[in-house]
Amino acid sequence: MNNNKNKANKAWTKRSVHIFSRHSTHDYLRENKIFLPKLTVLRLGSTTNGALNYSVEINSVESIKNSANKLLMKQLFQTNNVKTADWFTANDTTSLQDKAEEYSNNWERYIVAKHVYGSRGTGNTLIKNEDELSSWMQGKDLTKYIFERFYNMSREYRLHVTKDGCFYTCRKVIKSDTPQDKRWYRNDSNSSWLVEENPKFDKPVNWNNIVEECVKALKAVKLDIGAIDVKVQSAKTENGTPRTECDFIILETNSAPSFGDRTAKEYAKVLPKIYNSKINV
Repeated sequence: MNNNKNKANKAWTKRSVHIFSRHSTHDYLRENKIFLPKLTVLRLGSTTNGALNYSVEINSVESIKNSANKLLMKQLFQTNNVKTADWFTANDTTSLQDKAEEYSNNWERYIVAKHVYGSRGTGNTLIKNEDELSSWMQGKDLTKYIFERFYNMSREYRLHVTKDGCFYTCRKVIKSDTPQDKRWYRNDSNSSWLVEENPKFDKPVNWNNIVEECVKALKAVKLDIGAIDVKVQSAKTENGTPRTECDFIILETNSAPSFGDRTAKEYAKVLPKIYNSKINV
């Protein structure tokens, strides 16, 4: 009996995908073991190396660090011409005030301050005018933030992608009871998630272009698999005319997105394909 158990544990160690993650929603991948010909490590937001002598690594430590650090991410977006929000950094209050005025077009538009290591909306602040900026920056270490021009686009999607394209996606829709001052961003606390089959998914007409740009963002930060958040212009103009092209921006990459039941199953299905692409290089 014990010999059979030891053999099973040995096989599990040698052939299953080991999940490096601290996120509880990733437990599905741990509990429903995925077996591959060679020991494989999948990193979901973790830079832990562990003691495993693995053969294949999905999402390198470098890629996790690139995705987790918003400054590194934005720099890599810029280097690789990824379509993203206009952004800037500031080391002192004078520089911040000058650049904020420039990027907001004299406060005709808003600015978003984002902590370099913010996650799931924490550390993000919408700044609407000079007075709000002055109040916000008191006591802040400005080197720990990036600043973006705010784009008031009505739709937001999360695309789960590999280098081969999008394998699963959801639309984030603000819940009706969300207070007005919380409606400028979308996360688990204030949004419902609509799958692509839902009639209200409202797929943009230029979806293929959006997918292509998401893959470019994934490759820019060197992830093998991850989730890309995208803001997209409304499907119709103000006078109700359908758009033939919807503007969009890549918000960020996520190496450790929250999983629902279906998300976990979709990841489990695509991992063997990533494995095969790596061993056949």
